[in-house]
Amino acid sequence: MKSMKLNLITKLMLLILTPMIAFSEEAVDFNTDFLEADSTENVDFSKFSHANYIPPGNYSLAISVNRIKISMEQPISFFNPYYDDKLSLACITPELYEQLGLQKNWSDKVTWLLDGECLDIRSIPEMTIQGDLAKNNVDIQIPQAFMEYQDPNWDPPARWDDGILGAFIDYNATGRVVHRQVGDKGTESGITATGTMGANFGAWRLRADWQAQKGELNKGSQSWAWNQLYAYRAIRSLNSRLTLGEQYLSSTLFDSIRYLGASLETNESMLPPRLQGYAPEIAGVAKTNATVIVRQDGRIVYQTEVSPGPFRIQDVNSFGGGTLDVSVQEQDGSTTNYKVETSRLGTLTRPGQLIYQFVVGKPSKNEHDTQGPAFSLGSLSWGATNNTTIYGGILGSSEYQNIAIGLGRDFAPFGVLSGNLSISRAEMGRVDNNQTLSGNSYNLTYSKQFDDINSQITFAGYRFSEKNYMNMNQFIDRRYNENTVDSGKELYTIIFGTAFPDYNANMYLNYSHQTYWNRASSDQYNLTISNYFDLGKIKNLSLSLTAYKTKSDQNDDDGVYLNLNIPLDDNNTSISYSGSYARNTNSHNVNYYSRLDERSTYSISAGTWDKDKATTSGMYNYDGDKTQLNINGTYTQDNQSALSMQLKGGLTMTPEGGALHRNTSINGGSRILLDTNGVEGVPIQTGVTPVKTNRYGKAVITSVMDYNRNNLRIDLKNVPDNAEAIQSTQSATLTEGAIGYRKFNVIKGEKILGTVSLANNSFPPFGASVKNEKNIEVGIISDNGFVYLAGINPSDVLEVNWGDKSTCHIQLPEKIDSSMEKIILLPCK
Repeated sequence: MKSMKLNLITKLMLLILTPMIAFSEEAVDFNTDFLEADSTENVDFSKFSHANYIPPGNYSLAISVNRIKISMEQPISFFNPYYDDKLSLACITPELYEQLGLQKNWSDKVTWLLDGECLDIRSIPEMTIQGDLAKNNVDIQIPQAFMEYQDPNWDPPARWDDGILGAFIDYNATGRVVHRQVGDKGTESGITATGTMGANFGAWRLRADWQAQKGELNKGSQSWAWNQLYAYRAIRSLNSRLTLGEQYLSSTLFDSIRYLGASLETNESMLPPRLQGYAPEIAGVAKTNATVIVRQDGRIVYQTEVSPGPFRIQDVNSFGGGTLDVSVQEQDGSTTNYKVETSRLGTLTRPGQLIYQFVVGKPSKNEHDTQGPAFSLGSLSWGATNNTTIYGGILGSSEYQNIAIGLGRDFAPFGVLSGNLSISRAEMGRVDNNQTLSGNSYNLTYSKQFDDINSQITFAGYRFSEKNYMNMNQFIDRRYNENTVDSGKELYTIIFGTAFPDYNANMYLNYSHQTYWNRASSDQYNLTISNYFDLGKIKNLSLSLTAYKTKSDQNDDDGVYLNLNIPLDDNNTSISYSGSYARNTNSHNVNYYSRLDERSTYSISAGTWDKDKATTSGMYNYDGDKTQLNINGTYTQDNQSALSMQLKGGLTMTPEGGALHRNTSINGGSRILLDTNGVEGVPIQTGVTPVKTNRYGKAVITSVMDYNRNNLRIDLKNVPDNAEAIQSTQSATLTEGAIGYRKFNVIKGEKILGTVSLANNSFPPFGASVKNEKNIEVGIISDNGFVYLAGINPSDVLEVNWGDKSTCHIQLPEKIDSSMEKIILLPCK
């Protein structure tokens, strides 16, 4: 009875009645002999003769609009409209009306009932509302012609939530200790941490990205830096984001630059999914348990721990195109550095739609100083036809100008082709004898899905730049810092994937080749072939082979990586073999992995490294309610031993309360504060690992998707024995960076069966509501005063009410027998 809803008896009663009228609109007479006479005196059964009739009152129901669920269960009031007292309608309040997704012009057309409290559905032609207690749902049907754009996984702006007032700090900290037996012998340690502090005021988000490091492994330096200070908000009516402060230019036309200023640009996350664009990908191979750090202009934009073998990073945040510096720090002490040169694929725009970006600012450095002249930027992408997009832009200052124009076209069924031309002009001043340097850059990109052969070219690009072409970053670095900058010539990029269904195999290729006017070229490729197969009674074995190469001024590394994974015990345990064959070193490793429970995993491994040196390692992961913990340890014979620990989490505080929490999303991202009415230990489902509320009944969920519906559920199977979840589901669609707040109706206390009697020895009528001192319903009277009460405590005073004003009060005894074996007499005075 742990998850039993308190209005179960009422619903069972109505479920008995509903099928009797579901197949006919004609009136139906009921035989009420199965109820006691006293109980039937206060119940008007004539109203149940109308199809889908629900008695006036409050119910916890979900809401669907045109078969798309827009909210989980919430209190919905049913009432009898003045024009037909035999009709029962759900009350659509002004707040709920805003969530329906009607076109804006309907706000001036609709009329209201009950002094403006409930929508008069007659004012919207062909609109219907139907309550269904069997499905706990209110189904609203509105003609599609009256609605905004609809998508099953996307809500229109009317349903977005800006969240509540609050502040937070997110962190991702890694500490390492290394003991070396060769070279600079001895023990060194270091700590590196990144994160975001933030505060929300209405629709405004204030953010401060920070970075800290300390220790010998960080070259003995101790530092704290505020990488980026900025504020932003969503502009719903424009599908755009307004940002003020320090930021990085993100453009499909111009390379990224850090600047201090303001920007107003279309936020594609606010558009329906099919209109959203391209994101970059970083691929590589780790030889040991390693830390991958991605930097842009010296700033850490992404950091994660990876296991030995190939890795693919697809969730780098706030990337604007250009050059990324990737560092793979192995636990054997070695480091691989390489650059990822990328272009952005020109996104096709819906016919007639404009995607825009306007920027004013001044170039800035990491120390928050500005450098160079102020500039402005404007760019537009226009859907000229069903398959053609024209886009272009201008970036200009008193010393530097760049004009770009491009065309994208869908040559169905041959793929999407996009090309653009950029022309730069730079006044170099005394650095280059007051020369004015001009140059062109040509960019061509292609994307295609080959359904017949199960293949896809996700991104293919070619870029050629003349010798004197410069982006603004290169101009600033060359003129104001007098640095020699890499002058790119040609860039080839391709990301290709294909499947072989008959063989359960896949192939993936990520390749880039960059040439320069003033230095040697660089290459980077990663080719992976994988296969899934069965071997006797062992199912879903996987075999993968990866070949990789990284060549630049800093590194020249290539090799082959082989991995065989054998799952055991329903995929919670596995044994794997991995072999790495590199130019200078070979390694072999056998690994055992197991999931201890829904929160913890571990792995241990042993093998050889550098031909004959033994190596062992171990890893432990724990997804706690307050933080995420990752511990790695490695020992290599006659070389070194290393131990690292990573903590990832945050603290979020609001006027409604707060909590320490793990962080499964980007730093500074959206989150939801969940409130279980002060009840501790209530599990909230969030994928594999639930989050339990703290001692104050609060929990924070960070695995939130902006502008998408996030469904939240209490794990009813594991609710504490003394708790009752009256409301177990909620939903939220948040704007970017919001702190959402959702409260579940959970009560804590004993459960009893009782009989409620009045002073004249009669009983309250069937359906009377029993509420506690917090006005939370804890039971509903059945026939002969029988009631099931939950969430009650000794000496509580309960109120029973029915009709318009009839009430009485129950004083619970000081001791309660909660065995449910006896029916307790409960006088109501």
